[in-house]
Amino acid sequence: MTIDFSSLGVPADGAAELFQNVWQRFTRWYAYQRDAKGRGFGSFDAYAVHEHPENGPRHVHWVMRAPDGARLEIERVIRDRLEKLTRFACLGRALHFQEVGAAGQLAKYTLKGIHPAYAAHFHMWASSQGFISGRRITISRSIGYAARKHAGWKRKPANNS
Repeated sequence: MTIDFSSLGVPADGAAELFQNVWQRFTRWYAYQRDAKGRGFGSFDAYAVHEHPENGPRHVHWVMRAPDGARLEIERVIRDRLEKLTRFACLGRALHFQEVGAAGQLAKYTLKGIHPAYAAHFHMWASSQGFISGRRITISRSIGYAARKHAGWKRKPANNS
């Protein structure tokens, strides 16, 4: 999903705090559904990338795995949390949900703010995504560094051919 903070009238330096509040409220709801209600949601797997390109809106791309059959409910909960925090009765086009097609394509799109020196290695185009106050990237605990380390995940060796 994409949240356009500029359309909501949220100043660029307040967007990170608002998003953090939405993330926290949503993850509490998600954990309650999974743990207290016993729904088969599994772990909360998500990441978010903040952008503020020159002459463009301050926004965030939030990518998450939606449990089977829960997408519409997740959209409703996120919309409700964002409306409550912004005190808007209708968010209009400030909140946009979209199904993911090719995961690799999505990763390249959301990570287009990569440093140009690394872009060629990942077969990407880099483009400046502007200054962000706060964290540029948020990663859920289920896929973060500690989770990868605990699972014994190892980075694939670079293919130098």
